[in-house]
Amino acid sequence: MIFQFNDKSRSILTRVVFSWVLAVLIYQWSASLLISQLESPVLIRTDIDLTYWLLHWTGIVELISQHYWAGITFNFLLFGFTMSAIVWSSKRVLAIATTLLFVIYVISLNSFMNWHYHNIITLLFLLLPFCTKSIKQFSIYFAGARYALLYVYASAAIWKLSRGSVFNSGQMQWLIEHNYVDRMAEKDFNPSFLEQLMISMLDHPVLMDALLIVGIAMEAVFIVGFFTRKFDVALMLIGIIFHLFTTILVDVSFIQLWIIFITLIPFQKWIDANKFGVKKIFT
Repeated sequence: MIFQFNDKSRSILTRVVFSWVLAVLIYQWSASLLISQLESPVLIRTDIDLTYWLLHWTGIVELISQHYWAGITFNFLLFGFTMSAIVWSSKRVLAIATTLLFVIYVISLNSFMNWHYHNIITLLFLLLPFCTKSIKQFSIYFAGARYALLYVYASAAIWKLSRGSVFNSGQMQWLIEHNYVDRMAEKDFNPSFLEQLMISMLDHPVLMDALLIVGIAMEAVFIVGFFTRKFDVALMLIGIIFHLFTTILVDVSFIQLWIIFITLIPFQKWIDANKFGVKKIFT
């Protein structure tokens, strides 16, 4: 079933989601990952993604990446429209402008980093509903973002199973070693408590294999969401716990995409319909 929000609830969600996007952009800036900070990169990787090729064909990516002030102007517009969408949350045109600029940013960054930056590309699923005109369209697209989230995790598990990763003994041990080897090679490396714990766990390959199986199982359980909403809160908690463990075990953080878990919140149960404006539109 799909539930319809009202103008007030859409405005609240707009402020929440775009505030998160702003926080992500600030983090990207602090990590020197804005387009103007990439120092005129020349190598790209678009694979066979036609959307990537189309954007590069327009010349926009090359313009903002090869010309410093064009990149600065793009950053200014991206931050400006994002903040404007937060302040004037009822103005759909601001959400559309922010989404378009964010798409350009994501594709540009992914092209020059030579891989699809999973941490932020998933945010695109959540931004699209805010570009819709009517409340009904917004509600349907918002529900669609939930299915996109389920697909991301369920397909990740299916991919690992189809490739046989779960049956590859030593896979988890290799991942941990691969992510810590650079720091371990430094002369002044002083491991923290968690790093010491991870390094000591490398001596227990059976435990490592078990952790990999648990991780894949946590992704696979999202398949349940395609058939029922009853376990959405549990799935949200599983997703957060999964990412906390990947941060600790393999030093890979996906905190930028956590906001998409908002699609798993059962607003129709938790929030009074008169206050937040949630009602069933069809089953």
